[in-house]
Amino acid sequence: MEQQLKNRLSSLAVNLIQWDCSLAPYTSFGIGGAASALVTVESVAELERLLQFFVENNLNWRLIGRGTNLLVADHGFAGVILILGKGLSRIVLQKEEQSGQVVVQVGAGCSLARLLAWCVEQGLSGLEFVSGIPGSVGGAVVMNAGAWGGEIADVIAALTVVSPLTGMEILEREELDFSYRLWQNQGHNGAARMVVAADLQLRRGIKEEIAGRCRRYLQQRLEKQPKGLKNAGSFFKNPPGDSAGRLIEASGLKGKSCGGAMISPVHANFLVNSGQATAKDVLLLMEIVREKVEKESGVRLETEVHFL
Repeated sequence: MEQQLKNRLSSLAVNLIQWDCSLAPYTSFGIGGAASALVTVESVAELERLLQFFVENNLNWRLIGRGTNLLVADHGFAGVILILGKGLSRIVLQKEEQSGQVVVQVGAGCSLARLLAWCVEQGLSGLEFVSGIPGSVGGAVVMNAGAWGGEIADVIAALTVVSPLTGMEILEREELDFSYRLWQNQGHNGAARMVVAADLQLRRGIKEEIAGRCRRYLQQRLEKQPKGLKNAGSFFKNPPGDSAGRLIEASGLKGKSCGGAMISPVHANFLVNSGQATAKDVLLLMEIVREKVEKESGVRLETEVHFL
């Protein structure tokens, strides 16, 4: 990036910019090269200023959450990475009805773990299913994160979004289109809508019972997932009526390695970084899995992980 553009970008950002920033520490895989710049954004106004600058100067950019569902290329990203800071991570109780229904607004940068802990403390039910799911609220919306029969779309009342074309918008639930592990109408490229806050419809409950459900879900999750090795969670989407893990295991691929990437012996739908894995290792292993599973079962697995 030219020095003149760097100076201009620095003048628009609230926080100090990290130049030539390795993205590996910003992903749960611990894999990936450097971005030209990384900016931590603290407000909608700042985000809108930055997006206008990127469009005017034809700069590549990408907003990421906590990197728990992301594989970054070994050569990195020739552009600006945006992450949401504390200013876009607040939790506010918006409205409470006599029926016990409660609307909570939460910034997209807030972690699911912090939000769930807050809900438990407040005695609010509806999000117990996210127990143990890593990542941010914004990432959970984009991926329509879910478990144990629940998904984030079930509790969304509205989204506050920002787009390079339309600026800030509030989208009501009926305007949103969700499917399995995907928010369908988030837009693409220059028209992409970025979540900055979500209004969640929750309900009053008994604090001890809510906490108990969270503990049970977390324990069940921990028992089934690999420990101690970096990964991006479930790598493939479950095909209708089946599970990716079962198909991979049935293909005899549990424990299979490519370089530093390995199919977990604990859960076959987890591709793990066994030490010094590269993105190339993971991609090669991904293709081995896809080809073997398709040959054995006729199912072409789709990835749940995003690629940068």
